[in-house]
Order: sequence, then structure tokens, then C-alpha cells
Amino acid sequence: MKERSLKDLFYRVGRILPEEQVLVAVNPNTTAREALTLMKKHNLSQVPILTGSTVLGVFSYRSFSEGILLLGKKERDAASLSVEVFSETLKFAQIHDELTELVGEFDLKDAVLIGSESRLQGIVTTVDALNYYYEVANAYIMFREIELAIRELMRASLNSEELSQCIEKCIRKNYEEMSLPVPTCLEEMSLGDYMSILKFKGFWDKFRDNFGGSYALLQTKLERLPNLRNEMFHFRRDLTEDEYDYLRDARDWLVKRITKLESGRQIVQDGK
Repeated sequence: MKERSLKDLFYRVGRILPEEQVLVAVNPNTTAREALTLMKKHNLSQVPILTGSTVLGVFSYRSFSEGILLLGKKERDAASLSVEVFSETLKFAQIHDELTELVGEFDLKDAVLIGSESRLQGIVTTVDALNYYYEVANAYIMFREIELAIRELMRASLNSEELSQCIEKCIRKNYEEMSLPVPTCLEEMSLGDYMSILKFKGFWDKFRDNFGGSYALLQTKLERLPNLRNEMFHFRRDLTEDEYDYLRDARDWLVKRITKLESGRQIVQDGK
């Protein structure tokens, strides 16, 4: 496992600053038209305005549109004016600053500058933050979706008496050995409990229709999930690319199973 720096344990600005960011800037005499063309070319929402190495402000789509509203009616070609006319001020942050401290600034201005007025190191945008948080949270979100989907598919497959039989046969002993209360409903069970029940071939006929009709396929799609969840939630280990792909494939497969289940319910309802 790759060794981490201790600073990587915390969510700081440096973790979302794009590593290969090429800083594109304009000088105060650049026209708005030239800046807009440059921004479109590089797919940017704003560019810093620099005189030498000093930051004077930022030109953005927002600052340009807001600036136009402040121009006199006689000004007919706003794009020919210099970017300095439409300059706005963004907050400066340091790479060691906490991300949570910048949420309000992202909401207000969509970006923050990294560094200082005399030493600009980069720009972090709302999209950069969103992409970072998505990368951090997506696996957790998928696990939640997976567990809820499995729960609902099992609920649709069993009545209360059959669920009690599953608990008795598959998980009661484990809980009693650990001196823990035995679950009485699906909501009280873990992902490992779900898999213990689904792996028990004596109950497979109950689950066959809702879980795709193939016991071998079910095992292939879901058997690694409890261990992966344990690695993530308890040992805080990042998933490998292969593990992430496995998780996403399981989630997508379950989406199809849920979609088919709901479609069948709708057909029954429409037929009444």
C-alpha cells in the first residue's frame, strides 16, 4: 500500500488543487473579447488579471455580465473594454487551509485563488471541489444504494414467516456466539447478513426471480461486497480501480433488478 503523508489524512485545499493545472492569466489591458475567447479555448470560467506577478483581480463570465449592467447606455461594445473594467475580487486561500472553511466562498464566487497577491499558485473552482468530494464519497454512496437495493429485493422475495426461517438458519448462531441481539427484520441486518442468507441454497427458490434466476451469477456479482465494505468502513482503505469497477458493476446490476421488480409491480397494478 502506498505510504501517505500525514497531511493527506485531512481534507485541505491542496488535495483538490489540480496537479497539472496550467495557470492562464491576462494583463489589465486585455480586452474582454480577447479574454472570453481565451476562456472558451481553455474551457475556463475565469482568468486572473496579473500585472507582472501581482494579482489585480479576476475576470469571469459572472463579473463580465454583472459589469455590463453597470455600464452607461451609451456604451455599445462592452467586449472591447479592458478586463480591468470587469474585475472582481476572489478570496485567497492557502494549500493547508481546511476545505470546509471555503464552502461559503465557493457558493458565493465559484472559485478561490491559491497563494497570495504577489505569488499566485493556482485557482480552485467549485467544479474542482465537487469532483473531489464526488471521488471521496461515491463509493460510500454506491454501498448505500447496494444495501438498500438488496434489502428491497429480499423484502419482495420473502414473507415474515420465511424471513424468520432465514434468520434462524443463517445468522442466529453468529449473533448468539457474539452475545448480540439477533435481528428480527431486514433493517437490523448487515450486508454480511444479507449475503449469508442469499448464499444459503436452501432458500434460493425464494430469491430466484428477483435476483436474476442464476445462483452462480448472484455470487459473482455480490460475494465480494461484504469484505470490500469492511475494508472501506472499518480500515479506511481506498479501493483499487478493479475493486471500484466491481462495486459499480454490482450497483448497476442491482439497478436493473430493481427496475424489473418495479416494472412488474406496475404491470400488476395496471391490470387491476
